[in-house]
Amino acid sequence: MQAPPPAAAPEKQAPVASEGQAPVALEKPAEAHPPQAQQARHPTRLQQTDAKRLLRAAGLRWTSSGKCANRQGPNCTSLEAVRSSTVSSAIDLKRRSGCPLVVTGGTEVGHAPGPYSHYEGYKLDIKPNACVNRYITKNYPPQGVRGDGARLYGQSATSGPLFAREADHWDILFR
Repeated sequence: MQAPPPAAAPEKQAPVASEGQAPVALEKPAEAHPPQAQQARHPTRLQQTDAKRLLRAAGLRWTSSGKCANRQGPNCTSLEAVRSSTVSSAIDLKRRSGCPLVVTGGTEVGHAPGPYSHYEGYKLDIKPNACVNRYITKNYPPQGVRGDGARLYGQSATSGPLFAREADHWDILFR
């Protein structure tokens, strides 16, 4: 009788800690959950330097009104602990649109809270320009208006990217 093959171990992620905090301990995976479920519960997070390196290599830029990258600074633009899928989705948006993209907001404090927020790594703010404005409004149908008056665009209000046109930037939820 042949023994069953060993179960694949879920991919481990490097813990991310904000400046001045102790490293975050990884939760021990539960036996009942397959590796795909573990990945969904613990998305891969990037450190600031890795996120910037990936964006730079793809031709994206970023700017900060406070000229800083401190996650605890509301006038900074931080990419610390951003989800890797958020970065890859922003890179894909640049590739598909052919537009220059400049990130103006990331995981720093000062944005609205919630499970799919900037701080949780799901959202980036992008500086508007004629190219990206045209690409979003021509390729994503209107999805109504957000509570703050921002017009929403996306394939669906519940899946895929959701673009909110705020006064001075695009607030993009990458899900």
